[in-house]
Amino acid sequence: MAKLTIKIDPYLCISAANCVGIAPGIFQINEEGLAEVLGRDGTSQGYEHTLDATAAEQALLEEAVESCPARAIGIEPAD
Repeated sequence: MAKLTIKIDPYLCISAANCVGIAPGIFQINEEGLAEVLGRDGTSQGYEHTLDATAAEQALLEEAVESCPARAIGIEPAD
């Protein structure tokens, strides 16, 4: 597993929801119409969250980053 931090820039998000389509267990659209990160228990973690990602989850996260038309999502190794 890789410890990764997922960050969403709410100022760049255009609510395309590509991330939700790719990884619905990791992303959702919130009440403001913006993407946010979900915790393992499905609760909102806001615009930044660190998780121990499986190889499959890491692949989905990378796909979500690439598919975001606004480039509002980033992932980076966590400390």
